[in-house]
Amino acid sequence: MMDYATFKTVVEKSLLSYLPKEFKNAKVEIKSVTKINQEQDAVVIWPDKTSSQAATFYLGQMYEQYQAFGDLEEVFRAVSRACAVNIDKIKNISLPDITKEYVGENVVMMMINTESNQKLLENTPHREINDCSVIYRLILEKDDTGFHSVIVSNSIAEMAGMDEQELFLKAAENTKRILPADIKPMYQVILGMIMGEKNWKEPTEALVKEIIPENEMIVVSNTLGIDGAVQMLYDENLQKVAELVKDDLYILPSSIHEVVCVPASKGKPEELAEMVQDINMKFIRPEERLSNQVYHYDKELRKLTMATETPNRRVDDIVAETPLLYGEKEQRR
Repeated sequence: MMDYATFKTVVEKSLLSYLPKEFKNAKVEIKSVTKINQEQDAVVIWPDKTSSQAATFYLGQMYEQYQAFGDLEEVFRAVSRACAVNIDKIKNISLPDITKEYVGENVVMMMINTESNQKLLENTPHREINDCSVIYRLILEKDDTGFHSVIVSNSIAEMAGMDEQELFLKAAENTKRILPADIKPMYQVILGMIMGEKNWKEPTEALVKEIIPENEMIVVSNTLGIDGAVQMLYDENLQKVAELVKDDLYILPSSIHEVVCVPASKGKPEELAEMVQDINMKFIRPEERLSNQVYHYDKELRKLTMATETPNRRVDDIVAETPLLYGEKEQRR
């Protein structure tokens, strides 16, 4: 079986011959792209040398397919089948004029890990909050299942004539409107997942509540469940959860898509941080990890702070030690 470097060379030289006939004049290019929490080799396929639209595939995923099935030609055929479909989808997305008015109406915000995204942040308007950074996305299309968007780069912000403060104010307002908060007990999330499974005998809500008590774990996201962790920056969301559980909160950043809130009296932050880190490394895709830390929300002070500080803030390294920043409530004030 080929190693990754050899696979990369073979793809660049041979993939073109497997593409549909309409791609006979296509150009195949492999380039490194900066993604959230990582850099990836992207296979970019231009239908012809004058096209402004391209289909993009990620070489790492193609290599995983090759490793799993050992059939290089099938990997190429799968890309070939998907290529025309992807190009058609791209053609149906109308790119807007980047005006201040358009960006002001359609910019939203999301959170990413700061230390693991230094290169991306160099070219992106952002603001640091605890160990994370708020960045901005420009929504191009949205429906009930998701949305197409682009990260607002320095060049897009410059074209729109907006600085970071203006982006933040507009995005903070738009995110509540375009991607409104969704707050629900974990048992409801689990129940929904179970009910979606085929051939499963319908469980009762009481059974799920017995496994996960009603108000011990609350999930905060948005109605689409995409890039929803940023909802923890809205004080009204955390205050709603705190009132529900009648306690201060420890907040577990389970991914860029959602956070899980637990009553502060129900756990120790260092133990919760170990759990978050373990789940991150074992179960969360690298590009979806947000933080290995745990946050604290004081419902009386209405203040969000970090409860832990691991030696390494990156989300792509396993950290051995998680010291506690503070313990008793009196120390937090």
